[in-house]
Amino acid sequence: MWSMAQRLVKGVSPRNAVWGTLPVCFVLLALLFSACGSGTTTTTKGGDLKVGLAADLSTLDPLKSSSFYDRQVMLNLYDTLVRVDAKNNVQPELATSWQYPSPTELVFTLRTDVTFQDGTPFNADAVVFNIKRILSTPSSPRLSEISTVKDVVAVDASHVRFDLTTAFAPLLLTLTDRAGMILSPKAVQGLGDTALATTPTNAGSGPFVFKEWVKGDHLTVLRNAHYWKKDSDGQALPYLSSVTYRPITDSTVEYTNLQTGNIDVADAINPNLVAQAKANPDLIYKQQASLSFGGFMLNTQAPPLNNVNVRQAIAWGVNRDEILNTVLKGVGVTAQGPLSPGSWAFDSSFAPFSYDVDKAKAALQQSGQSNVSFTLLIASGSPLGTQEAEFIQAELKPVGITVNIKEEVFATLLDDTAAHNFQAALVGWSGRPDPDGNTYAWFHTGGGFNDMQYSNPQVDSLLESARTSNDQATRAQDYIQAQQLLVNDAPYIFLTHGVSIQATSKKVQNFLLLPTGIMEFASVYVSS
Repeated sequence: MWSMAQRLVKGVSPRNAVWGTLPVCFVLLALLFSACGSGTTTTTKGGDLKVGLAADLSTLDPLKSSSFYDRQVMLNLYDTLVRVDAKNNVQPELATSWQYPSPTELVFTLRTDVTFQDGTPFNADAVVFNIKRILSTPSSPRLSEISTVKDVVAVDASHVRFDLTTAFAPLLLTLTDRAGMILSPKAVQGLGDTALATTPTNAGSGPFVFKEWVKGDHLTVLRNAHYWKKDSDGQALPYLSSVTYRPITDSTVEYTNLQTGNIDVADAINPNLVAQAKANPDLIYKQQASLSFGGFMLNTQAPPLNNVNVRQAIAWGVNRDEILNTVLKGVGVTAQGPLSPGSWAFDSSFAPFSYDVDKAKAALQQSGQSNVSFTLLIASGSPLGTQEAEFIQAELKPVGITVNIKEEVFATLLDDTAAHNFQAALVGWSGRPDPDGNTYAWFHTGGGFNDMQYSNPQVDSLLESARTSNDQATRAQDYIQAQQLLVNDAPYIFLTHGVSIQATSKKVQNFLLLPTGIMEFASVYVSS
């Protein structure tokens, strides 16, 4: 579809093509033989890429986003102060370097050759604008991510200082994601909140420029002709002319679209089809352990889930091994908490809840109730998600717990959970390189993703302590203790830790698989 052909002679009759262009042909033949003799080939890097996403986006405003799918697009539109590489190490991006003059001061040296897509310069004032936008918005999920930032100051055009209330070990890694995305102040102010969320034209400095978003159908971004990055040969990036994202909620249908060439990249593959994808000679399939966790959250303020014994009964009553092996076909590992085996704070000895109907019944009896029911929200359009919910439903029935399954469009589900308008919701987390990203915003009182309204002062204290230490062993102990407490409180029923995958046509070249699962396309091209 994206092969490129060139006509050497146009608009001539057959006679002229043979005789009238004879000298040209001799020149072309000479060049051809010369190229063959040198042993060199030329590869054209470019193309138009079509990508499948398991859900549509919710917003393109990093201030408000709580969806993994938002990040997939935004990290190709907007640059961050720093970035994370394939080994989860922090690398320069808009900031070329950084230093800590004191434990509560972080100073970035910024690039001076970057221009936003609207033509305005990137500088320290732009960083100040974006960070203060977070600090002045209590409703933003970003606020809890950088809550120890007291102020941000432009030292001069190329230096910016973060003033912290206390030492904050996770800050650099936090700034590799939405909290560190820097948008054009002029564009943000000119667009306003509504347009920024849906049509952020020229708002970023990233490799691609927003073109259009038709909800439920596609979102298209175009090559940023003025992008500041170049490859190792000095060629301007990105190579691709465009990227079009298509929401495909059924992972089987997404795989079919990948097979038939309707998309070039799939962000999700039904576990039943992984072996088939690996064996397909026309596809590339890779996977690696991720930092994610999957399961369902419980609203700790909504009856009957405001009773810890009911929540513990649910934790005892779900069969993690059955869900992993039957529904997910063994793709991933069972989970007992928010930190996966890929995290340096993972505790392999921690397994407080196994599948035990008797213990589940005993916990339910201790709650003072013999039969309870609750509604579990799931994203619509995903047979795999429905199957997982049905297994949960069937597993809890013998305990005396009735699960009513309700499907909602993913964006609506996120709105309802953020508004605490739910009892339970099947919502996972893509994971972060620092354990703080899998714990603080989710389980600290008032955390940006703590839609469960969970609160435990001991957990808060441990998570706060873990942020202030630079000693990894000390931090790991804080996370291990916090995990033991919060898992026992069961505001979230952890089921599995997943994998990051790369599923593409063989035409897709130079595509790096990241443990974060983010698809970065600045260096990707489509071969002819």
